[in-house]
Amino acid sequence: MRWSTSKAVVGSFEGCEVVRVLVGEEQRDFNLHRKLLCDSCAFFQTHIETIPSPSSSQDGDEDEDSVLWLPNEAPDMFEIFVLWLYQRRKFSSFIETATQRISPDECRTMRTNLVHLHLFAAVIDLPALQDAAMDALQDTYLRFDWDMSPRFLAFLYGDCDAQHAVRLRKWAIAMLAWTLHGADEKAAVMAGQLDRLFAAYPDLQADYHMHLHKMAQSRADVRIKNPQLRLPANKLRSGERLFGFRQCTFHSHRATVGEGTCPHALALGHALVAMPVRRRDNKDEIESDGSDADRLIISPVRDLNEISYLDLS
Repeated sequence: MRWSTSKAVVGSFEGCEVVRVLVGEEQRDFNLHRKLLCDSCAFFQTHIETIPSPSSSQDGDEDEDSVLWLPNEAPDMFEIFVLWLYQRRKFSSFIETATQRISPDECRTMRTNLVHLHLFAAVIDLPALQDAAMDALQDTYLRFDWDMSPRFLAFLYGDCDAQHAVRLRKWAIAMLAWTLHGADEKAAVMAGQLDRLFAAYPDLQADYHMHLHKMAQSRADVRIKNPQLRLPANKLRSGERLFGFRQCTFHSHRATVGEGTCPHALALGHALVAMPVRRRDNKDEIESDGSDADRLIISPVRDLNEISYLDLS
């Protein structure tokens, strides 16, 4: 998927110094505003401080020390990072509208990029981006009523660093319980693969049984408590708790915020609104608000042949 910032957004930073960032083995080129990137987190500040500014370069020559190269990151994922960097307030609405415009296969590719975005945010220690990616994942799964897949679980428990993937794992385990307890063919298929998954990934088995234990303690019914659903507050009435999870359940600050307001909602000046509950019969549809706010920033979807990420379906 191709994302780009609007001319209006870029124009607001005219006169500011930019830094060239190369991403992936193919070294896809991104020219980003130095101050904006440095202000985002310590990782970029530390690495960019060593890059000479254009004004200090002699004769305008550029060498390998004047760029930042991220060889192990995915360029398509980084495009979504750039979208978040320049348009944090509208990020969730951009993702939501994008899912309405593209094909299911393209949405799955975007889903994979959001997973990698969350992991990238964990590596560079940018909690706000982790949480934005997590929210986008939950909303996308809700829109398409996707279940948790064995391949996704194998990726999280077999290929990812446990510390970086801790919140993704927590959410995936809740999704696994939701999937397994559904009365449909997908639940039967997943149940048939469960022993193999548990044998291959003991941590997965331990996390799953711990989740069931906690749900039982809280008297929650995993058949109807949907991890796709982000409820619009952390302080919930008992009836609300039956159908979804608190707004910040899978956020980086969950342990400190308690039942208080999500700090991201405060920072953005609004409260997040949960999407309608998706029932198991798939009869309920989720309707768009018809907003055209994203048209200045989201460009057409790129050719899927150019995308080489792991498919987590």
